[in-house]
Amino acid sequence: MRTRVVLGEAAAARRASPDPVRADLAEQTPVGEALVKGLVRAQLALAIRLSLVVAAGLGALPLLFAVAPAVGRVKVLGVNLPWLLLGLFSFPFLLGVGWAYVRWAERNEQDFTAVIRRPEA
Repeated sequence: MRTRVVLGEAAAARRASPDPVRADLAEQTPVGEALVKGLVRAQLALAIRLSLVVAAGLGALPLLFAVAPAVGRVKVLGVNLPWLLLGLFSFPFLLGVGWAYVRWAERNEQDFTAVIRRPEA
């Protein structure tokens, strides 16, 4: 006597998630799409804000030297201040902004994950 074992039904039952939010994400429903779009929007907003910080921080220096040429002629340790600020000190500034971006982007993702994993009330 042969016994037929059907694994498809058991796998489908196992895959059926009791969590509707996870199911919405997995099935790419409009709710899941809205959640993902919210995460993408938050990451984009963070990127735009920090790019504005970089543009203002580094873009203001040449403007400062154009408006106040005396500041551009200041020498520190025999090197002109514009060279030090734009050529040397801009790199730690960019590294700091990059570090902040990674940290805050990970926090956005953790918040998204917390929304997905939260138990239904």
